[in-house]
Amino acid sequence: MPAAITLGTGPAPGDPSKASLLEVHLLPDYPATPVCLGERWGTQSTGGGFTLQDATAYRFEEHLRACGCDWLRQVANEERLSGRIFTPDEILQRRPATATPPPLTKPVPPPLPPSGTLEKIRKALADLDYEEIEGLRDVLTDELVRTVSADWSADLSWEVKDAYAALLLDQTADCVRPIFRDALASPTIESRAYAICVLTKDFSHFTGMLVNGSLDESRVAQALRLVEPA
Repeated sequence: MPAAITLGTGPAPGDPSKASLLEVHLLPDYPATPVCLGERWGTQSTGGGFTLQDATAYRFEEHLRACGCDWLRQVANEERLSGRIFTPDEILQRRPATATPPPLTKPVPPPLPPSGTLEKIRKALADLDYEEIEGLRDVLTDELVRTVSADWSADLSWEVKDAYAALLLDQTADCVRPIFRDALASPTIESRAYAICVLTKDFSHFTGMLVNGSLDESRVAQALRLVEPA
């Protein structure tokens, strides 16, 4: 092992000129005082060797932090608990690996829905085909949600508006809020329950409205109070 291993360096705290550089070294040839804390300015330097316990004392906390050597305090605690003195090699073995930042990558655009998806959605809503609607939830994109929301109208029948609520029940974009505001008055308990979850953006409310696995009218009515007035 070399005579001194640099563990870290950093500018002295409170020195705006950064003319003074703090240093932390490991001294393999001096197992009794293996940690050297030093300071360098220009060609001049000063420092001294310390035991691991002394080097990590409170008075040197800023020195260690400035040099990125806070990890030595954890090693010192481990040494203290072990009841023995760590060798320089044992200290070095506990030095954390330098984190390597992940390579920069371009964001991957979301996959496009299969061709004809919008037409399938519109047909399923018109036909009140809930089995098809359930499968189509998995292919919704932000653009599809905006388009489908624009198709909705408060003048539609409750049967069709309930189908819209079933399709969009796990969406929280602003464009679906008018649909679910309206659904609060639906004669269908499922639509009212979905609306409470969407408008509060808290889907845990759904389980609170269940009794023996089914939605309970009184609990849904009580949960309506959670929704802020329009």
